[in-house]
Amino acid sequence: MSEYKDDKIEDVLVDSELAKKLVPNKFKFTSQQGRARRQKLLMGAKKLSETQPINDITLAAVCEEAGIPRASAYHFFPNIEAIFLALRFLNAIEILETLETVETVDYDRWQGYLTALIDRCVRIFHEDKTKAKLIYDTNTPDFEGDSYGEDMDHQVVALVYKRLSERYEMPKFENMQDTLLVTYSIINGIFTLSYRRHGSITDNYLQEANTASIAYLRCYLPEKLPRRDR
Repeated sequence: MSEYKDDKIEDVLVDSELAKKLVPNKFKFTSQQGRARRQKLLMGAKKLSETQPINDITLAAVCEEAGIPRASAYHFFPNIEAIFLALRFLNAIEILETLETVETVDYDRWQGYLTALIDRCVRIFHEDKTKAKLIYDTNTPDFEGDSYGEDMDHQVVALVYKRLSERYEMPKFENMQDTLLVTYSIINGIFTLSYRRHGSITDNYLQEANTASIAYLRCYLPEKLPRRDR
């Protein structure tokens, strides 16, 4: 199980706009003890989610797992939903950082790059099953109508567009990023279906995601994009 370092939690949660809505005191506890307790709560929730449905996990259970008094937990998170929302936010950032390591220079055609991105996502979910559970399982805390989930989606799309534009001569469509957002939604929808049917992203649904996303993008991109001189 991967773990988030204290400093990463501090930097991401304290500095983010999302933190202001997660807790009423805006993460005022910045001491070493405060960071350690916040991490214990997050990791306690993460550990419990490995073996239990997220909807069944209570704040009391997380506090017991983390060894943090319930009264103290309220200083960091007002309820269990806020804890899992914070985990979703951290997971999304970690996934984005991992996708940034996939380079178009390794692929002659855009289809290879897209397939590599999708494969890398699935590897992330296989390496840490709680990430897929937090995103695709039913009855899990969502971004509650706020713009954070949408913002993360747009960041992924902006990354893909940037990488493609650096490597290839992209068509000058004003709505090309919207087209990529639809592609992202297609992949996400297939992953959701796979997870809710099988509890994981299976190889068959991985292939379906590759096939469907490439087929859709072929309506807008030529089979082979001219490469930029490097």
